[in-house]
Amino acid sequence: MNFVSNMPEQAEQLQCAKHGTYETRYTQMMGRYLMNDQCPKCVADANAAARLQEQAEQKRQSAELLRRQRLDAGVSLRNCAVKFEDYFPADKDQAANLKVVQDFTANIAEGGRGNIVMCGGVGTGKTMLACAAVNALLSKGKRCRIIKLIDLIRELKDTWRRGAETNEIKLIKHYSNIDLLVLDEVGLQFDSDTEKLFIFDVIDGRYQNMLPTILISNLDITGVKQAIGERVVDRLREDGGKVLAFRGDSQRKPFDGVSSGVVVS
Repeated sequence: MNFVSNMPEQAEQLQCAKHGTYETRYTQMMGRYLMNDQCPKCVADANAAARLQEQAEQKRQSAELLRRQRLDAGVSLRNCAVKFEDYFPADKDQAANLKVVQDFTANIAEGGRGNIVMCGGVGTGKTMLACAAVNALLSKGKRCRIIKLIDLIRELKDTWRRGAETNEIKLIKHYSNIDLLVLDEVGLQFDSDTEKLFIFDVIDGRYQNMLPTILISNLDITGVKQAIGERVVDRLREDGGKVLAFRGDSQRKPFDGVSSGVVVS
């Protein structure tokens, strides 16, 4: 591009190796003329390519941000991208469980209430479905956390340490106020009275705030009551809380060097 004092009566004809003949264009600026001798179709192609590249980069950044949010929310790397569509029910009972969790998630996304207790053997998809719910809700801007109950207890005990960054009251308040809390591996904690009281305080806080909770355990519902207390389960069952039984054999596949589908947990 160059400035010229006068615009010619007839635009100069130029040749583009890709698009053929085109005319030089002139734009008046402060008494002079800016001569544009670039091929307009080449310019349009370059702008379109730049827009596509920018959109791709924005999409990549959004995906990375969502991935980081999921990891920060406690979703494992294995389940970081899992969706409900990745869960393949082995029978009609598992299909019914899938529908319940999907409906639960859609309801929570709209500000609804409810709780779920998932009981059943290892490898039947309980954690996978819970992670799919967390992933979906994080995409909707909800604050979620999935954590093993033993790790939650460890966080509690860390507040007792001299110089701890937080205290027990603040920890309970935090977990009582997030949009969805998922407590995994219920029944594997140390089972002390102090732990049961702490668990009750968290669940009761969420109960008072009318916020949804998911509990996951390899125990049956009787075992869950024994592990965390009947008062906790009673609060989870109120307001239409559901207990889902996951039966059947583990669907985890032994590693043989070949990918054989989604691994459930």
